Amino acid sequence: VGCNTYLTPASSQGFAPHWDDIDAFILQVEGRKRWRVYSPRCEAEVLPRASSEDFTDADLGEPLIDTVLSPGDLLYMPRGFIHQANCVEDLHSLHLTVSTNQQNTFADLLQVGFPLALHMACEDEGGSVLRRSLPPRYTDLLGVMHSDKDHLPERQDLQERVQALVSLVVNNFPLDTTA
Repeated sequence: VGCNTYLTPASSQGFAPHWDDIDAFILQVEGRKRWRVYSPRCEAEVLPRASSEDFTDADLGEPLIDTVLSPGDLLYMPRGFIHQANCVEDLHSLHLTVSTNQQNTFADLLQVGFPLALHMACEDEGGSVLRRSLPPRYTDLLGVMHSDKDHLPERQDLQERVQALVSLVVNNFPLDTTA
């Protein structure tokens, strides 16, 4: 959990439209601020793991929410929802953003856990199968230039062996030590 304070001068906008990699709770403390919130534009932008670049108004459709916050008002901003805010009067705006869920996804858990699981599987009894050398001429079977060779028995065998090894690593996933 984090908390930032934003003081915006009268008749101005602090940031261009963007989305954040956090869930945010906006608490208006002083002044008034107009918030426009837009749904993610496509499935690939839902629940992003990083904040976006700035958008222009031409990039946006109609807002899902268009509201003015006054002191004491609270607005929840889900991760990945594009938003922009500007002062609506000749008065500054002060708001707090309480953030949650930054780098708190299944992908983040797996990103930490898989290298540990691989290490544990290599050290475990039976891990010698992971430490074996790759087959001779394996580079003739991998990469974009060889992606049309799925019909070759050597490539099919390599794919099956890799999938079995991935299962071995997954079975060693250290759920308790990744948290």
